[in-house]
Parts: sequence; structure tokens; C-alpha cells
Amino acid sequence: MLPGSFVERQRTCGRPNCHCADGKRLHSQFQISVLVDGKPTALSIPAKLVETVRQKIEMRRLIGVAAATICRLNLKRFLQEKETR
Repeated sequence: MLPGSFVERQRTCGRPNCHCADGKRLHSQFQISVLVDGKPTALSIPAKLVETVRQKIEMRRLIGVAAATICRLNLKRFLQEKETR
């Protein structure tokens, strides 16, 4: 699992003869946005790790959804139990 948000940015590389110089066919840059020591930080992701990082961030999101569901169910059970006593 990894915390944060996955970001894909489109940018020019700065070389005047590159295909991106016209501003239409830009390069992809991959990053994750995370909090490091309480401060927002963007970490660059190499292209070969993009899918692995996306999967790990999605795993973290799904676990958060599952935890919220469990908490909601536990609260519902607690309130029902409280009413019956």
C-alpha cells in the first residue's frame, strides 16, 4: 500500500527541436502527492513503476473504503444494542 494521490502531468521538456515544442504532443510525467512530515510533497515515479504505484495507491483507497464500511456497520449495531438495553 502507498498513501497519497497519483498524478499524471503533461509537460514540455524544453528542447526546441522536440515533438513537444509545439505544445500539442506533450511528455507524461508521473508523480504521487503525499504528506511528508506534515508537508505536501510530490514524488516523481519512473515510468516502469507506474502500474505498481497505481495499484498500491488503489489498494490503500479500497482498504479505507472497507474500514469506513466496517465502522458504519459497527455503529449501527451499537446503536441497535443500546436501544434494546
